[in-house]
Amino acid sequence: MTIKLRDGKQLNVRRSGNGIPLVMIHGFGGYQQIWTDQWPLIDRLSLMGISYDLRDHGASSRDPHLTKIRTLIDDLAELLQAYQLDRPILMGHSMGASIIYGLMQLYPEIDLRGVIAIDQSPKMISSPTWSYGYCGATRANYRLLLQTRGNISETYQGLDSKVLNQLAIAKDQFPFDRREHLSLLYDHARQDWRVGLVTTTTPTLLVTGQYSPYFNGDFAETLKTKNASLQHVIVRQSGHCPMAEQPAIFNEVISNFLQSLD
Repeated sequence: MTIKLRDGKQLNVRRSGNGIPLVMIHGFGGYQQIWTDQWPLIDRLSLMGISYDLRDHGASSRDPHLTKIRTLIDDLAELLQAYQLDRPILMGHSMGASIIYGLMQLYPEIDLRGVIAIDQSPKMISSPTWSYGYCGATRANYRLLLQTRGNISETYQGLDSKVLNQLAIAKDQFPFDRREHLSLLYDHARQDWRVGLVTTTTPTLLVTGQYSPYFNGDFAETLKTKNASLQHVIVRQSGHCPMAEQPAIFNEVISNFLQSLD
């Protein structure tokens, strides 16, 4: 199914179930098929699952003018309104997590039941007071790092075969050109969403991969000391994509979190 946005662009959406809503947001250059291994859990917990391809990703509308993460944050807010979701749970991976961080900070009036953010520091550029940037990126070198580090493996031992097969189909149908989207990636990297995280009262689970090639998971421990609403779990034997590298472990972690929410 699709929903039409304020500017006429359309998001390709998968929706199933009638319970508490769980909205899943993939990352930069990604596809909603990354959540393949989470749908059985959604069914088991009798949730309403919603995943979608971001604007200019996957089967959603092309947008050659997409250069700002704010556009993607506004799209998420519009999707939540379109479905009139009551206190949804949001789960995002990588830039998808940053989209959620941005929603929490820019749309504080949206009442969320819970948040799951996967392997994404809220500030990607390191500074004298924040050492948890993307691969240690600084203001001086972040563009170069984002251009070159995209060639390394995101995973520790590869993706689950079911996810890999579904992604292969989507990538063949809707290829993504990283070079054409570097402006969006740079804008994503320049954001600082820490204020929203350290002030939120929404139960928030920060999930990091033990062997993430991008982020030192200690950022989550640092944030957790500043806000009792934050939790942190490390998924062992995983890189940047724990939900698709170690799906059984990941699903157990989020199942426990989801069932703890009121």
